[in-house]
Amino acid sequence: MNTSSSRRPRVKKYAGDNGVTVLHEQNSLSPAFCLGVWVKTGSRDEADGEDGLCHFFEHMLFKGTRKRSAFEISQALEKVGGSLDAFTTKEQICVYAHVLRDHADLAVDVLDDMLLDSTFAPEHIELERQVILGEIRDVMDAPDDVIHDLFASEVFPGHPLGRPILGTPRSVSSFDRRKLTGFSRRHLRSGNIVVSIFGSPDRRVLRTICDTAFRFREGNVDAPRARLGKYKPVRRHHRRSLNHQHICIGGRACSYLDDMRYPQTVLTTLLGGGMSSKLFQRIREDLGFAYSVYTYAESARDTGLITTYMAVKPVNAGAAVAEVFRELAKIKDGGITKEEHRDTKEQLKGRILLGLETSTAKMMRNARNEIYYGRQVSDREIIDRVDRVTLDDVLESARDLLDGSMNTIVSLGPSRAGLKTACR
Repeated sequence: MNTSSSRRPRVKKYAGDNGVTVLHEQNSLSPAFCLGVWVKTGSRDEADGEDGLCHFFEHMLFKGTRKRSAFEISQALEKVGGSLDAFTTKEQICVYAHVLRDHADLAVDVLDDMLLDSTFAPEHIELERQVILGEIRDVMDAPDDVIHDLFASEVFPGHPLGRPILGTPRSVSSFDRRKLTGFSRRHLRSGNIVVSIFGSPDRRVLRTICDTAFRFREGNVDAPRARLGKYKPVRRHHRRSLNHQHICIGGRACSYLDDMRYPQTVLTTLLGGGMSSKLFQRIREDLGFAYSVYTYAESARDTGLITTYMAVKPVNAGAAVAEVFRELAKIKDGGITKEEHRDTKEQLKGRILLGLETSTAKMMRNARNEIYYGRQVSDREIIDRVDRVTLDDVLESARDLLDGSMNTIVSLGPSRAGLKTACR
């Protein structure tokens, strides 16, 4: 194995003999060892009819290999006090283990076994299908969850980014062993994998990770990707008998490769990033319209999403939406003080640093830096970029993102009120 730089960076990057990119950050202050294997494929890379296949595949990795049963997989790390988990996003699949460094070799063996030797037995596929169908039903029964899927489907119509990661009952019902093994052959390739380590295993374990474990098929993934269509704002109501009206307001935003992501993050934090945010204070504290109101942004490699969500009494739906747009208009017109701008940046910097306190968070941060940017973006660089966001930058972001004529509104509940509202 050869390091990619002659310097001694905080996060070392190796091109392993197995063709996989390996990242390693030492942690001499803790006995913890966290290992994540990242597949650079997510739900946005699914073809038509494959909705939810990435998530189904992730679940099936836990259902048995030729060496271990599902129970033996779950028991292997738990019996030494460790944990094993996974998740699927729109752009990645991650499987990760967290153990004491004395058991690092066991964590490597379990993840290697799961990713390269899962059997995808038909009887296990059928059992897991029922679990995932139940998971989909749970989301459909939770309006504060399903509203975000409904909103994404309007902002990215006809595109995989607008589809739920879990898939649909129809698509999930069609998955079989052939589709799962085909997915594995196409996407589990060495050039599509990043292994991220946070901890201080002995040299032997690190060499195993770089040279002998995770020997995926060679090559990269060259799958066609759906093109983003032109964004057109819509107003959509989904009628359902509920105690609250669930509403999402927003539209497309910048990608994680766009420098405007920093002003955008300051803006969303100021707007609805906590109890002291403008929308929380106005919609909940001043008017009592909503228990929950917040704003968030999600970024992908070529686009993004900004959303304000709230759950209000149906009788207040129209007034609440109008009030949100009034607050958006105030910000667009320069209604941010120097103190608010300064305090929001301090809040954001604290969140960033506190969010990196765990071994798992640091393992994930390193992997995402490599996948997103091809390099490690340090804490100091992020803090410096936030510090450099000027008030004018935030106002420019607000003018781009908070234009009422470009906002989509999706409403779920008994009332259509507020759908025709727009800020100037």
